[in-house]
Amino acid sequence: MLGNILLGMIIPIILGVWILRRNFTILVLYYPLGVAVSACINNIGFNFFWNILPNTRNQSLAALPMDLGVYPIAGCLMMYTILVKGANPWLAILVASLSLTLIEWVAKMMGHVIYFNGWNIIWTFFSYLLPFVLAYGYSKILRYTK
Repeated sequence: MLGNILLGMIIPIILGVWILRRNFTILVLYYPLGVAVSACINNIGFNFFWNILPNTRNQSLAALPMDLGVYPIAGCLMMYTILVKGANPWLAILVASLSLTLIEWVAKMMGHVIYFNGWNIIWTFFSYLLPFVLAYGYSKILRYTK
């Protein structure tokens, strides 16, 4: 569990806050969205499609560091590249989705992630793609409300 906390939460938050220190508004707007979406997807996934180590009585507990760290920070960094750096939104979404999929694939190859009920790495990619598309859509809604 210490590895989950260190690699899934502490290091991503430190790096994300350091990179976004001059664009704190992005953290304030997109971090809570990332936490909420990540927690929802993981709660569904743990019941039907995957498991991660360490095994705990409540599997969501094992993913909590990632729900609070790497997933929302990845979304914030993606939005930073779109909003501040002017990156192509769909390319940024694709790169962010592929990056998290690659990280999970490595974790799966190391035996840290277990899939069942037909889940595979392709479905994993789409489980990352959807939240990033939602975050981009959220940014469009925020622009119209200003």
